[in-house]
Amino acid sequence: MNKNIINQLCTDGEISLETEVSIEFRIKDSSFRPGTVRIHLPAPVNASWLKEGRLIDSEPFFRMMSVEDFPQRSAYFNEILPENEIFSIGYGFTSVHKYLKPDISLIDSVPQKTFEVEDIKRFMKLSHCGCESYTALAPDAVTIRDAAPSEGLTFKDEYYAFLSENGISVSRPMAENNACVSENKISETLPGASNRGTLARRIFDLIIDKYTPGPDETLSMAFVSMCRMCGIPARWQGGYASGDIVPAASGTETAETSLGNNNVYTGIAHDWCLIHLLPYGWIYADPEYAKNFGNDYFFGNIDPFMVPTATEPSANLYPAKDYERADKIFNVRGEAELIPGKMTGSGQYTGRGLSSDEFETTVRLRLV
Repeated sequence: MNKNIINQLCTDGEISLETEVSIEFRIKDSSFRPGTVRIHLPAPVNASWLKEGRLIDSEPFFRMMSVEDFPQRSAYFNEILPENEIFSIGYGFTSVHKYLKPDISLIDSVPQKTFEVEDIKRFMKLSHCGCESYTALAPDAVTIRDAAPSEGLTFKDEYYAFLSENGISVSRPMAENNACVSENKISETLPGASNRGTLARRIFDLIIDKYTPGPDETLSMAFVSMCRMCGIPARWQGGYASGDIVPAASGTETAETSLGNNNVYTGIAHDWCLIHLLPYGWIYADPEYAKNFGNDYFFGNIDPFMVPTATEPSANLYPAKDYERADKIFNVRGEAELIPGKMTGSGQYTGRGLSSDEFETTVRLRLV
């Protein structure tokens, strides 16, 4: 997390950043086999704060890239390799964030969006391509997609128990489609009908203070699922956040910026949320950073120095992998497969997907 950027955003009310992300991927020599290698490297998805995007470089050049609102976007490489080599890609973009301090009493006084059960049932029969894009919607827009369950987001018995134990009553979903609905309408018979702002903030604070995520789960995934159970439209996003500063190489100088003398950082996996609360529309929330750094700023805002690469956890890649994924939640380190049949060396082997300990990934974020 970059505290300098957050402090500037809070002081100025708005911040614009020129950001670059570079990803280098290499299969370890002990796991490499000559032949066809298929690689998926993460690509930025469409998000409200990304105003301009560009491809900087790709080595070798990727074969295809999924569309900008694909749930887990990636650049796809398919190469026949006689020897091991590095795959790399770089992106640049302009990001603009505005600081928001939500007024909970104002949210509670505004009628919120509801969805009919039959609408949700019809929606769940549609394919991804048949649905309106939900990463590029206007800030105040909300669709049925935002109420229906997403890939990788489930409503577990632990969620019901957790909310019930903390004074929040939730109707269980209908067994037929697992949608977060009551018998009539979402939110009209649930606690969020007249005090959705208070309810969202209460769930947020409870998760930060008391909830322990299970295997293959994050605080953000739990928060999105619990909000949806209570009739609050919610989305998940994941990608890269800034980690440690990367030391400048010996004998070189790093460009000086107003945000620090060293402007290159490691990219680390991170996820966050959006919830729909009128009159603001979609607002951000980051339970993990709120737990670690204080929850006032992170209910309504996220760290501006982040790169989104996924909008649904555990969603498929395109083209789909033939073998098991290394990261089942979202693609931040890359994915690799070795495919037999088109050999450039001698011998045969069984095709397989590589595990995360069989390749090395280096991610760098840079303020330009």
